[in-house]
Amino acid sequence: MAEKLFTLEEANKMLPALREVVSLLRERMGWLSSNKPAVPYLIEEYKIPRETMVPVAYFQSLLQVRNALGTVESLGCQLKDIERGLVDFPAKLSGREILLCWRLGEESIGYYHDLRSGYEGRRPLPSGGVDGPDGAVGGGETH
Repeated sequence: MAEKLFTLEEANKMLPALREVVSLLRERMGWLSSNKPAVPYLIEEYKIPRETMVPVAYFQSLLQVRNALGTVESLGCQLKDIERGLVDFPAKLSGREILLCWRLGEESIGYYHDLRSGYEGRRPLPSGGVDGPDGAVGGGETH
């Protein structure tokens, strides 16, 4: 199946749901990190773990993270960094493939970067928007 290409309007419409999911992921990952159960080792020297039960709350948090990641994947966007709250949306700009770049806390999508440069290479979107599904430039306002 081909990767979905988003218009700016389509990507911006997903932001309310993504804000909720990414916020949950950040909170749960922080909780998991702070509440990681100690690993008892059968043979300490070789770090061979002993089978042990995972606390219920920890397991439930793991399930919440898995479900939230599944939600992001089902939307067709790409979660790049949970801690930063970075999400990319495949799109086209002037016929070339790009990623619309959004960070938790931003009101709307106003940036993009090429497929290799990542967050550090993000630039403001041009006023014309991105290519639509028919190849026409446009796709909604940036703010």
